[in-house]
Amino acid sequence: MDETASAVRRDNRRPGVPAVSMSGGLQSAARRHADVRTTALVIIAGIAVCFAIQAAGAFLIPLVVSLVATYALSPLVDQLQRWRLPRPIGAAVVVLALLAGVAMGAQRMWSGAEALLGQLPAAVEKIRLAILVSHSDIPGPLTHVQRAADELEKLAGANLAEEKGVPAAGSTIDLRSLLLMGTTSVVAGAVQLLSIVFLTYFLLAAGDLFRRKLVHLVGPPIARQKATLEVLNHIHALNQRYLAVLAFINVGVGVTTAAGLALIGLEHAAVWGIAIAVLHFVPYLGAAVAVAGVALAGYLQFGTPQMALAAAAIPFASAVLIGVLLQASLLGRAASMNAPVVFIALLFWATLWGAWGMLLAMPIMVALKSICDRVDALSGLGHFLGDNDKTVLR
Repeated sequence: MDETASAVRRDNRRPGVPAVSMSGGLQSAARRHADVRTTALVIIAGIAVCFAIQAAGAFLIPLVVSLVATYALSPLVDQLQRWRLPRPIGAAVVVLALLAGVAMGAQRMWSGAEALLGQLPAAVEKIRLAILVSHSDIPGPLTHVQRAADELEKLAGANLAEEKGVPAAGSTIDLRSLLLMGTTSVVAGAVQLLSIVFLTYFLLAAGDLFRRKLVHLVGPPIARQKATLEVLNHIHALNQRYLAVLAFINVGVGVTTAAGLALIGLEHAAVWGIAIAVLHFVPYLGAAVAVAGVALAGYLQFGTPQMALAAAAIPFASAVLIGVLLQASLLGRAASMNAPVVFIALLFWATLWGAWGMLLAMPIMVALKSICDRVDALSGLGHFLGDNDKTVLR
């Protein structure tokens, strides 16, 4: 064995032959194997975390909604506390005022939504008739006129029956029946809402108690506690700013949409304004749904594609001019993310939590980006999430 080792050393010392360390090669191979294994474990852990988040949705959704509501309402409670009102009482006043506003808005939306849903079958029939008349392959203008007259007579008969109180077959949507069909989901939703209300109140009443406890839980050294407190304060301030700007933008979009639709004479303009103000919490997709609904309502009421496009242009212009341009300028770089990341986040959280996930996707991503921007090890992910195209080379 000594002769073999000496021969290997002599071969390594030959001129023109690079010195190859057997131990170095083994270490590099082991390092590559460890990297592959670590990557596989990270992927498996990520998939497991996604399934865990989805399975724990009944617990996590009220918790996250309450945290978001706390970020949005805590400035009001802080102001009441500065006015010498005890924090538990101020939190109760703010929560009750919010519930009253939500109840009034829901009552207004319910009455308008029932009228709109009652008109939906007539709208579908009208669109079908327009497509039939414009794309019919039956020759002859008289045949076209006769076919259109028959369809209009059916539609007029259905409307006359509704006016007399006789429901036409397939022409009405009974909301109470839909609620009774989903009694279990309605009860579960009511329990979730109650949980959100009480948890929001307790978090508002507690103030920054949980932040202090979390910093204490991190433990020494002091540098780690300071870094944790800095990250928590940054998340708190950034989410407050994001939600305040978003609420201001959504109110502006809703008011301009309602005013514009009222000017052209569209029915239920206030309902559409409230609808787009709520739907605009979901980036891009919410405004698109509202624009499509306004276009359908405009075509049903005015009967011409031109007026339908004119009605749809009002919420579209409001969402673009106010919801995109003004929001980007008010939020700045801290909370802004590039469009592909926003869509991926919407799809991801909607897959996990459905409609709640779409509403909570942006607050969650804002908090995640805030953490990535403040932690050096995650700075690359924070740069990937942001919309700044300047690449930082290290």
